[in-house]
Amino acid sequence: MIARTSRRARSRTRRGATLIELLIASVMLVVAIGGLLNTSAEIAEQMGGSRHQLIAASVAQARLDSLASISCNALGAGALSSGTGVTRGIAESWTVTRTTYARQISLTLTLPRRKQTFRYSTLVPCA
Repeated sequence: MIARTSRRARSRTRRGATLIELLIASVMLVVAIGGLLNTSAEIAEQMGGSRHQLIAASVAQARLDSLASISCNALGAGALSSGTGVTRGIAESWTVTRTTYARQISLTLTLPRRKQTFRYSTLVPCA
């Protein structure tokens, strides 16, 4: 004869989750949340770097424009052959190299905290 279990006994065994199942589920949840936090930290860091690069590009553009607006005879002579400065927290240094028909302006920017360096260069034609 086949032993039958009562309905009450079967319902007791199926009711709820076991402790092991709860532990596994909570570990999976913690791993998923940890992954999301790590990803969001990376995204925030990349966005901060992009902001610094944008500021550096605008500082470079302003410096190159101000040096390019100087006449070719004055540019690269004496005090205007090189210089340094700090603009919006970004250290900058520039040099002007004289050639026969142009002036080459080389600009180096160093971002604070990141110690990341950007180099820009342009030619200013002399008529």
